Amino acid sequence: MDVLVIDVGGTSVKLWHTAHEEHRKFESGKELTPDEMVRQTIEVAEDWKWEAVALGLPCRVSAGRPVDDPVNLGGGWVGFNFGAALGVPVRIMNDACLQALGSYDGGRMLFLGLGTGVGSAFIADGLVLTLDIGRLEIAGEPVSVALSDEQLKAATARNRWKVIKYVIPQAKAMLMADYVVLGGGGVSALERLPDACRKGHNRTVVEGGRRLWEDLPDPAEKPEVTTWIIR
Repeated sequence: MDVLVIDVGGTSVKLWHTAHEEHRKFESGKELTPDEMVRQTIEVAEDWKWEAVALGLPCRVSAGRPVDDPVNLGGGWVGFNFGAALGVPVRIMNDACLQALGSYDGGRMLFLGLGTGVGSAFIADGLVLTLDIGRLEIAGEPVSVALSDEQLKAATARNRWKVIKYVIPQAKAMLMADYVVLGGGGVSALERLPDACRKGHNRTVVEGGRRLWEDLPDPAEKPEVTTWIIR
């Protein structure tokens, strides 16, 4: 199946395709509505063909539908009919979960996406859960700020390491994770990582999109289910 993967972030929307190596993108932000996202997606990827869409959104997703408007985007995401707008079946997942799904190698994995904020997800023996570790605080500052790509890139190497070596092991221990994967633009600023922690790659979202369609059940079949279990 040819799947278009749409990874919606606070500063850009990245478009990936299971049959293409390249990716394309356009700007995101407070003015981006779902209508505008769909319009630009169709325009930017006009020469690509796809049978289905995997959509990652930076908000809470329940039963395959967004239940909050993303805080860094415009309004109108809740209740929007993405399938009708894009003309093909669409499955929706929290963006950190979609990245985590593509990075998962078994066992208990914690995923942190260091972008405009901090997305987080946890997969334990095939069960995919959305987290909100960004709400935790370190020295009075939310982790979503302390580990954002802007903050990490502006900090000195010593201060970056001070935050990373404190937050990552604590979160790993709290969830009894076997390993941690860090994704997002902020990882480029990290010179070293704690034990059992590795950098991910944005392209893992393509594998996440494939798995969302091929390895996970359709949430519409059981709308009361709010988590995902890999077959």
